[in-house]
Amino acid sequence: MLALRQASNRFEVLMVQRNSRGFFGDIVVFPGGKVDDVDVPDGLTAHDDPSHRNAALREFAEETGILLSSSGPIRAPGLRDRAFYEWLEADMVTSGVDDLVLVSRWVTPELAPRRFDTRFYVVGCDDAPEVEIDSEELVAHEWIDPEAALDRYEAGMWSLIRPTIAHLQWLSRWSSVEEALASAGGADGRTLIIPRRVEDGSLLPVHMPAEVP
Repeated sequence: MLALRQASNRFEVLMVQRNSRGFFGDIVVFPGGKVDDVDVPDGLTAHDDPSHRNAALREFAEETGILLSSSGPIRAPGLRDRAFYEWLEADMVTSGVDDLVLVSRWVTPELAPRRFDTRFYVVGCDDAPEVEIDSEELVAHEWIDPEAALDRYEAGMWSLIRPTIAHLQWLSRWSSVEEALASAGGADGRTLIIPRRVEDGSLLPVHMPAEVP
């Protein structure tokens, strides 16, 4: 989830650092996670967009303590999995799934040893409560200018993976949250990215919304 908030001169994106365990140990990423069974609406599959949207909101709430509701960001209750959805229903809280704008969908190549099908959404997050990270999965968080995040990567201070770098580069093109949302919305979810290598071993260029030649 690319959560953006307007700052004095530009805007900031929320980034989190994962703990040292697991496949993506120690890297800095956007908050998010995988689709679980509880995220899948009746009659749909885990591959359908509504399932990914539900998972994005649930994981964001679990990792940051913030629920993106239809009326704006509010404090999440710290519940996980099915208990999270039971709380939504019991308290009659409407989630903000319709506010998420699909930026891109990344699918790892067929020959990759471990495959992922990941969708990235962008959302405005002004006036959000203070972030309270999930200390079991994360060790740090920061609202940061996209260009500053790239500078930390170039300086060797942060470990980033290819999709994160590409989205930060895309965000750095815009000066406001509204511009970023408009660019992603203009893509209409058509940005399917399957990185693959050419004969010299380099990756083919990645084109984000508003960059397709």
